[in-house]
Order: sequence, then C-alpha cells, then structure tokens
Amino acid sequence: MHPAVLLLLRLSSFLQLLRSAAAFASNETASTAICAPARCGDLNISFPFTLGGVQPQECGFPAFELACDADRAYLTKSFRERLYRVYSISYDTNSLVLAVETVFPGAGMSCGVPDFNVSSGLALYPLNISDTNSNLVLLYNCEIPPEKQLFPPCANHTIGAYVSAETTQEGEVNPPQWVQKNCSSVNVPVRALQEGQDPARHYMGLITQGFLLEWPAKESRGCDACRARGGECRFVHFSLRCICPDGRPCPTPRGGYKGR
Repeated sequence: MHPAVLLLLRLSSFLQLLRSAAAFASNETASTAICAPARCGDLNISFPFTLGGVQPQECGFPAFELACDADRAYLTKSFRERLYRVYSISYDTNSLVLAVETVFPGAGMSCGVPDFNVSSGLALYPLNISDTNSNLVLLYNCEIPPEKQLFPPCANHTIGAYVSAETTQEGEVNPPQWVQKNCSSVNVPVRALQEGQDPARHYMGLITQGFLLEWPAKESRGCDACRARGGECRFVHFSLRCICPDGRPCPTPRGGYKGR
C-alpha cells in the first residue's frame, strides 16, 4: 500500500478515536451533571429537593419540587401559588425554614395573616413540624379584649392572638381564659417567642420569620452512602436509586446493582 494512503488511514483512525473519546466524556459528564445542584437566590438546591424547569423531577422527591420567583423559592405542590416560601435548607440537619405568604380574605398586603391552619396545609408533605416551634393562634369572629387585638389591625378585621407550646390530647392548643368558645381560629407554627414579646404586636414578625420543618433522616443517610460511592440520588419509579456517573445503578456494597 502506498505510504501516503497508509498515513491517511492511520490519521483517519486516530481522528475517529478522538471523536469517540470526546463523545464518551461528554456523555459521562452529562450523566454526572444531570442532578447537579441548582440555585435560587441564596439557596443551594439538591436532593431531596428539585428546582422546577432546571433539574429533572427524578432529582428529588416529587413533593419537594421548588419554583424560583425573583430569587425566592416556593414549594410548588400547594393549593395556592407561592404559598410556602423556603427561606433556608440545612442538608446537615435535614431541616428547612418555611414561611407562609398569604393574606386574610378582604385584607390588604399589609395583613399577611393566613386564613387556614398552616399545620393542616402541610399534612400531605413528608415533613415534620419541629418540636422547637411554638404555635401562634389567631382568633376572630368573636369578642376580643382590646389589649389582645392585633396592632396594627388587620384591615377591618378584629383578630386576637396568643402563643402557646402546649396542646391537649386532641392536639388543640389550650386557650387562655379570655378566649371565648365561639371563636374561629387559625394556627400558625412560629419560632420561639422572645421573653416579654407581645404576639398581638409582633404577629407579622412571627409569621414572616417562618418555622422549622424536618424531613426523614433515613433518606439522607442513604444518599450520603450513595455519594460516597461516587453516585447521585434519584427518585425513579417511586423508589430511591443511586446512579453512577456512567448512568447505571451504582453497585451496592455486597455487589450487583441496586434497582436492577
């Protein structure tokens, strides 16, 4: 064979080898980065959370999908848009700080008092309200002593407030003596009330600073082990999977592949 032809064949084979290597590297990088952490404002978002429109849904639990609006993160699986705002996420303690953002019916934006029990609204999420929180109880549709009424007032509504960490066996907050039995009420988890702080005067600060929630630690422990093997956690077909950089399920410590 002519030396020039042989040289061209060798060069062609070398170029094909380079293209194959580049394609493999590209596929491996894409596989590894499919669930790369995303950001919304100051929040770093990774498993068990996902950022809608940026990360695939399989990168976290479906209930933990977040939406980013003007650098603010919100849980998407709620009965109103932009209802639960996520202020911070701690992956070390499996916890997040959440605040409810809504207004009482007929009130202006200056009255951010929810019209539903926030604890009940979160019942469908795989989250636990931390025992470190207290409970802000807002009362209306009854007679409220002037000194217990919200100030500044909530639009034209007469609403009272108190904070309690105590509950009855039925789970309802034990009310103070001034609370009438015919009152309607809304419960909002809040973080610790400072000594001497009047909830009727500081209700907006208590609501906007949010409260602490926790998710099951066992799922995070599984992901820690997955990452230690060089994989990333994904939620596929209603089960947790550990996926290696090559796109295949990572070997378990006993051998084989999890999820085959």
